Amino acid sequence: MLQGVIRKFSEKKRDKPFQGKNRISLPAESPKRILGNLLILLVIAAISAILITIRDDLVNKKIDNIMNDFYAFSLKHGWAVDDILIQGRQKTTLSEIKKQIPLDRNNNILQIDLQKLKNGLEELPWVKSAEIRRRFFPNILQINLQEKKVIALWQYGNKFYPVDSGGNLIDAVYTPHQPVLVIVGRKAPEKINDLLKITSTTPELHQRIKAAVLYAGRRWDVIFDDIENGITVKLPEKDIKQAWEKFSEINTRHGLLKRKLTIIDLRYQNKISVTIDDSEAFDE
Repeated sequence: MLQGVIRKFSEKKRDKPFQGKNRISLPAESPKRILGNLLILLVIAAISAILITIRDDLVNKKIDNIMNDFYAFSLKHGWAVDDILIQGRQKTTLSEIKKQIPLDRNNNILQIDLQKLKNGLEELPWVKSAEIRRRFFPNILQINLQEKKVIALWQYGNKFYPVDSGGNLIDAVYTPHQPVLVIVGRKAPEKINDLLKITSTTPELHQRIKAAVLYAGRRWDVIFDDIENGITVKLPEKDIKQAWEKFSEINTRHGLLKRKLTIIDLRYQNKISVTIDDSEAFDE
């Protein structure tokens, strides 16, 4: 019996070297066949994409139809726009607003695209920002406008252009109802805020400024009380804040703006030069 087991084990062991003779190796796939398979996959992917697109379009159309039916039904049952209320409007005309909001009582308040209306209102020259809300029973569109504030009039040639708090020109006709700062100089609108931040630290002086002239985009002249016959204060190109503080202090002590002066020159460190009406100068 032991011999039989040994014989079977020996036969199995002798079979292993011959296993390779029973194996048939297939030739490797050719590049053409690989490219063909890739082409088939691409065609399948393209067809799948087309079918998905068609399916999505059909679904979207179905949804659109359902929503249109809903809006039509709700419009007949009390969801029409009853009124439009506008707050914050001073310079923007109603005709301008109506062009951007072409709505009437045939419009469903639920169907209105508020973001689109907001974008349209903010394209108007005087509108800085707009907020629109729905109110129901009655159905009202509440519009809150924040209009641009004019901080100066930029004189360019013989024309005047309003400038907002961001230093941007306002493309609109503007008739001031109170005195407005006049600025002159090619880059004056974009630089005026930097000057006003400094001058506003002394309100009693700031409110007396009537004009400001920017020279070469670098240095300001500030005119007090009267554009034609007022006192001109020449500010330096650098360290404007320190020069302004120095001017404010000396004006408080000596009342420079009360004297009959034409020019107060602050362009030199540790020195203020003034010119009186008869063109005589003295140093402070």
